[in-house]
Amino acid sequence: MGKKKKLIRFEENKHFDYLFEPVATDLLETPHELRGRWTDFFENNNPIVLELGCGKGEYTTGQALLYPHKNFIGMDIKGSRINHGAKEILRKSISNACFVRSQIELVDLIFDNEISEVWITFPDPSIEKARRRLTSPMFLNRYRSILKSNAAVYLKTDSKELFDYTIETLKENKYKILFETDDYYNSDISQQLPPIKTTYEKKFLAEGKKICLLKFEIK
Repeated sequence: MGKKKKLIRFEENKHFDYLFEPVATDLLETPHELRGRWTDFFENNNPIVLELGCGKGEYTTGQALLYPHKNFIGMDIKGSRINHGAKEILRKSISNACFVRSQIELVDLIFDNEISEVWITFPDPSIEKARRRLTSPMFLNRYRSILKSNAAVYLKTDSKELFDYTIETLKENKYKILFETDDYYNSDISQQLPPIKTTYEKKFLAEGKKICLLKFEIK
């Protein structure tokens, strides 16, 4: 993408009142003003579902349309990608979704014991840097402080290596695995979860790759 298009999208992002762009240095001094009370933004007490590394926000906006009695937040550092999701909210008048542009390392400075469900959809597997994986112990520890009791975390990935690594990490830390499959679309759970395919997922399926899914708890 050209630099000019990115700059246009960054400017557009400033005008969406449902897209938050907290500055990292500010968060390190003072946690986000909505931390622990994101229900104030949504003006209801419905469950909050968080998509980490949301990209274009396809799961965030897609689930928001499917489940109007839940609230959805997509989080990613890529402002140009989030712009797509922000425009989708506008186009379809979605009232139960928003986005946060920030590093996922700062997630515990933005949320606090208020998330009912987490989706990690097709993250960078970071093959050569395990600590950067969104299911590494460092990240899992951060997620613990933002989750409500018995909150479920979902990992959906085309990377068998990331899938196996996450299972091993969960077992080592004695976290509860609720469901696992390395062939999601040939499993029973595929009929129970949102029928949403991201751009990346469609690409991987077209290449003949199998999709892996994990559902687990980290409390």
